[in-house]
Amino acid sequence: MTSRRSIIIFWALLLVPALVLAGSAFRQLSFERDRIRRAGITALGDQARLVAGNLDQAMATIQANLTRSLQDINAKDLSTQALGERLLAWEKANPLIRNVFIFHPRKGLLYPQRSRAATGEERQFINRFTPLMTGEISFDFNRPTDRENETVTAETAESGSLYALSRQSVPAMSAKKNTATGAAPETAVALGKSGWIPWFSNNQLYVLGWVQLEPEGMIYGIELEMMTLLSRLVTDIPENSRPGTALVVMDGNGTTIHHTGPLQFSHDPKTKDAVTGMDISGRLPHWSVCVFMDDSALSESDTFLVIALILVGILVTAIISAGVLITRLTLAQSRDARQKISFVAAVSHELKTPLTSIRMYAELLLSKRVSNPAKQQAYLEVMVAESERLTRLINNILDFGKLEQGRKKYRIREFDMGEFLIECIRTNRIRLKKAGFELITQVPDQAFPVKTDRDAMAQVFLNLMDNAIKYAGSGRFLKIILDRTSHDAQIKIQDDGPGIDPGLRDKIFDKFFRADNSLTTSKPGSGLGLSITRHMLRDLGGDIVMDTKLTRGAGFIIRIPIHE
Repeated sequence: MTSRRSIIIFWALLLVPALVLAGSAFRQLSFERDRIRRAGITALGDQARLVAGNLDQAMATIQANLTRSLQDINAKDLSTQALGERLLAWEKANPLIRNVFIFHPRKGLLYPQRSRAATGEERQFINRFTPLMTGEISFDFNRPTDRENETVTAETAESGSLYALSRQSVPAMSAKKNTATGAAPETAVALGKSGWIPWFSNNQLYVLGWVQLEPEGMIYGIELEMMTLLSRLVTDIPENSRPGTALVVMDGNGTTIHHTGPLQFSHDPKTKDAVTGMDISGRLPHWSVCVFMDDSALSESDTFLVIALILVGILVTAIISAGVLITRLTLAQSRDARQKISFVAAVSHELKTPLTSIRMYAELLLSKRVSNPAKQQAYLEVMVAESERLTRLINNILDFGKLEQGRKKYRIREFDMGEFLIECIRTNRIRLKKAGFELITQVPDQAFPVKTDRDAMAQVFLNLMDNAIKYAGSGRFLKIILDRTSHDAQIKIQDDGPGIDPGLRDKIFDKFFRADNSLTTSKPGSGLGLSITRHMLRDLGGDIVMDTKLTRGAGFIIRIPIHE
């Protein structure tokens, strides 16, 4: 028998590992979600680093090629006017060049000249670079590295690309130059100094390239057109399609230069914290590539987390459900075990009682101490009644065993239910009268043909008679009514006893069940009669139910299919 303590221990052993498993799984899933998030940020950081590297490399390529073109001019052989004309022609031909200039360390700015003839753009250029053009700051302050002096070529560059523009030579200004290609003839590159100066004016970045072929000689160079440069640079930035993210190139003021990715800003991105970012290089100082992310970027990891949690929940639910099922089965088996123990005790008592009576009266008759014929007759009647009681009990036990194992065999045949019922009433009339019941019958004369097992129906009727005799208590009549509907024949058996508690009406057909009250506990019984009765009737296509319309006593309605 299962004790309460055993069930508590079982549930403790079941729930503790299940809760530990659920907690560990949730923690691991949280770690996995964070790992996926970090991996996503790392991937975006790698992409930002690649973009920054590409922009730096593109800028280095452009500057190297433009530096080579400046050096190819070989200003040592040109006058200031001729050099200025060539630089101006190059400015007009190349959209990468915004302004050109010529500066002499001793004479100052030679072109553009500080005069009223200067254009507005030239005056702005002079104002932007006044410290350089007045000699206040030396051009030497931003000498290029060896890598910047390397010539980076793009032989297969398409026309109009940054590389093609940066490799565009200064247009020829003399008949001695190569007119077929429009480029200056190849000459040895003069050794000298050159460099690129990133310059800030009014919080805007400007880039100036210069060359000085001879010590203390002229310095000439170009100012890059930043709009053209940027419009061409951003074409080399790969598209970012990851949901909830944005890859943004920003200048030193936090202004967006280029934006790629589904995440859009309703305001300036500089007011939003970037998950990662990096500066491009000294060629574009204070410019950076930043990665922004919102919660939707984690949708994939959130979806993974939700699915995983659902699976863990299903697993834990399955474990708990299995525990509930096992507990219910265990309690049911424990209850059945208790009922079977009670059944065995009750059956043993029921078997012992008639056997004791039969043996006692048989011994009295055998000893010949009872000479009165009336007493002898009474003793014999008791022995017969107890034998019948013993037979009914044994038949119930045998029927119960067969029904439980599915081995109950039925012999189906057709007979008249009215005649059968009258015969059963006649057989049990004496028993009922001795029990103090007045028998009331309502059996019509018309035929009630049914096709079922006659012996099973007799067992059903006897079980209900025994049930009435045992539990009707103070009842004084038993009513048996045979009726007919369009579908079946109905046998109603009613008494005027104390009846059955409404809360127990659903349980009285359960095997081994006996209502726990003073009336039933004082009566012998095994709790099998009604269970066997319903089982057999349902096997035969019929049924038995409580008659709930009665205001007093108990009643049962037997339904049996009619065969015309």
